[in-house]
Amino acid sequence: MKKLITIFCLIPLLVDAQINFEKTWDEAVSKSRMSGKLIFLNAYAEWCEPCEEMEEYTFSDLEVINYYNANFINVSLDMEDYPGVELAEDYSIGVFPSMLFVNGNGEVVHRGCGAMDAAEFLQLGEVALSETGTLMSMEEKYDAGDRSADFMLDYLEMLENACLDAERFAANYLKGVPLDQLTQDTPWEVFASYQWDIYSREFQYVLKNKSAFEEKVGARLVSAKLYDTYLAQYQEVYEAEELHDYGMRALLHSIRDVTFTGADTLKLMMNLHYAEFTENWKEYAEYAVDLVGMSGMEDPEELNELAWKFYLFVDNKNQLEIASGWAQQAVDKMPQPSIIDTYASLQFKLGNKKKAIDLEKRALELARELYDDTSHYEYQLKKFEGG
Repeated sequence: MKKLITIFCLIPLLVDAQINFEKTWDEAVSKSRMSGKLIFLNAYAEWCEPCEEMEEYTFSDLEVINYYNANFINVSLDMEDYPGVELAEDYSIGVFPSMLFVNGNGEVVHRGCGAMDAAEFLQLGEVALSETGTLMSMEEKYDAGDRSADFMLDYLEMLENACLDAERFAANYLKGVPLDQLTQDTPWEVFASYQWDIYSREFQYVLKNKSAFEEKVGARLVSAKLYDTYLAQYQEVYEAEELHDYGMRALLHSIRDVTFTGADTLKLMMNLHYAEFTENWKEYAEYAVDLVGMSGMEDPEELNELAWKFYLFVDNKNQLEIASGWAQQAVDKMPQPSIIDTYASLQFKLGNKKKAIDLEKRALELARELYDDTSHYEYQLKKFEGG
């Protein structure tokens, strides 16, 4: 009995029930100043699902509870309520959840963002308590003049991990770099990793002096940077709802005379998209045939998407035969109802009625086996049988 009582008494000493969050920000600041401990600020929003995950799983971890209660003054605030709104503005908090470590003077020592598991969250706290690994220490090194490549990349990565604008910081840094020094280790590494604007002075300088950069940096690295930057710009324009037409035309004009490894394939991708956007199906078909031939495209879903557009909008028999070959290749790799349907539809458009009917029956039967919606396949089969 004595042994059981002893064990029972030890349990409360091993763990606390939960992270002790202060009731107000002012109380947290006051306790931080008195104790010298950092404030851990959990910045959340009511609608934020990752915030709920952190609260349910990470904040309930026993090791997390003990570590944060022992080392920090903890406070959890809704950033869309008072005083969270003011703190969000003061500390540039725009992503939820954000985790800030603030000293008694109100200075941010370290920060992170996004949902974390217990191990990641513990590591974040350990870094916040370190002397040299914090965001504040990196800022101090930068202000003191450290511009080594390794340091700059570490600093920018830390800004990214804190959901701060690393690309904007990199752009401001590059503005202070003379263009003829862009081939040096630090400027090039920062440019290659964080500059994605094809209209920036740095990117335009590289385009105009490509041969010199290839000689000093390496042709492979220069080509990779040009390709990745144009691709990033293309994806940005592709996703834009406003000024989409203008953005695509400007992008196509910019890349028109540029040469680098992969440029021809990228140009075809862009032209294919613009032809689809403008519903120029004659050019779309030409670009699609060239793109598949040049890139060796084998992904069945990509081939199926192209082939279906040919069924809908292309009438050139030679091009339809090519698309039918893509559809057959897609069926061989991924015999799903929708892909078989595309192959059947192209066969019907090419005049191969019997083959089209057989294929569509196969698509319909498979759809039924998979409990898919069969209405489209029934419609197509009826169309083929009646045509």
